[in-house]
Amino acid sequence: MDSDLLDLLACELGEIYRWEEECPGVYYLAVLLDTANAEEYYIVLEDAPISQEARAMGRPLQSAPVLTYLLDSEDGAHTAVRYELLKYLTLHGLPPPKGTTLLDAALFGMERRPDYFGAYPVPFLTPWGRTLRHRPLDNGVYWIETEQCLEVMAVCNPIWDGELSEGLSELGQRLAIEGEMGYLYFSKETACVAVWELLRTRSELIDAGLIRKPELMNAIWRYQPGYALGYNAQEQAGLHDAHGLLLYALGSEDRELEGSPEYMIAMDPEAGTDYIGFWR
Repeated sequence: MDSDLLDLLACELGEIYRWEEECPGVYYLAVLLDTANAEEYYIVLEDAPISQEARAMGRPLQSAPVLTYLLDSEDGAHTAVRYELLKYLTLHGLPPPKGTTLLDAALFGMERRPDYFGAYPVPFLTPWGRTLRHRPLDNGVYWIETEQCLEVMAVCNPIWDGELSEGLSELGQRLAIEGEMGYLYFSKETACVAVWELLRTRSELIDAGLIRKPELMNAIWRYQPGYALGYNAQEQAGLHDAHGLLLYALGSEDRELEGSPEYMIAMDPEAGTDYIGFWR
């Protein structure tokens, strides 16, 4: 990248303290905002081997004829650029950066940009036989009816790897043929605790009627009472108080950790344990 372009980018984005060419016309850029904050970008030039579909996701700059993709942006546009630059390296027999693969890039992108990559595929085979029917709870989270007439939940990696606690990862089952990047499978009796943890970022599943919360909490107490006891003890101790834990980690002891009965796993004698809102 020539010095004139770097100067233009610095004027609009901030002080550039690191840049690297990832493939022809695609650059990684690290920008210093102040002494404590920085941002990372992909910069795509006009002659870069990037598709029009991926270009449409980029943000143009006023000062330079480039497209920018913020790496921690919620829109996930950078995942398409990451995939296409790795695809370029693969097609030209060039080694990818250490620790990265084209498959990893696609699987990560499916969660953030299913409009570009497509949704996570529904698994055809589970530990309880082949899939006969399925309903999506979310992209990569599928409720499945198997040929053994059992209901199971399948959670795709990287969702289970990033959102489920370590104990739940051990509670689920995997298929050896899928490898480490495959699905984690839960029977209906163990899926209740996995659904509970997924609801931390998917409360809309309750609003849409796909999950019935009173029945879900009853199911946890019936099938996984040890989890309910441990979770409620942590809530009482304030160990789910994310803001308080952050302040404590930063050295502040002025604010005590807080818990609330509202967020505990309760039992409802008026509700059953059938927590899935379809196939009734």
